[in-house]
Amino acid sequence: MFVFHVRQVKPKIIALCATTAIILCAVLLLPGCLGKKNPSSDPIIAPTVEKQVAYLEQLGWQVSTSPLETLELQLPEDLKADYADYCKLQEKQKMPFADFAGQTVKRYTFTVTNYPQIEHGVQANLYLCGEQIIGGDIIATGENGFQTELTFPNA
Repeated sequence: MFVFHVRQVKPKIIALCATTAIILCAVLLLPGCLGKKNPSSDPIIAPTVEKQVAYLEQLGWQVSTSPLETLELQLPEDLKADYADYCKLQEKQKMPFADFAGQTVKRYTFTVTNYPQIEHGVQANLYLCGEQIIGGDIIATGENGFQTELTFPNA
């Protein structure tokens, strides 16, 4: 018969507990910090045209109640190359457009009726993947046209 005697040393136990606590904290906290580019913003879900219009109205826009155009398109695999400026615009708005490279999305275009000092030719685009709004912009067509973010201009 064999008898083993194990002597526990307090410093080793304390070191083991401290190491375990550090590893546990890292496992629990790091994925939340690294997993999302913008942890403060939740996905914007707008499964219907009514919800999309309500989203634009929440931003201050008055838009047509039905889209001027609905288009389904396949985004390129390398959005940074083909859509670099548009990706920057979406990053500025904290929209996840660039995360949907290679996916099929829908673009809904609405007529804007309250752009300051421009009565006609302004449109709002919303890009959706499934029911999630992943990007959007305001554009003015024609001479002196522009493309800008969805936030309502200050004055």
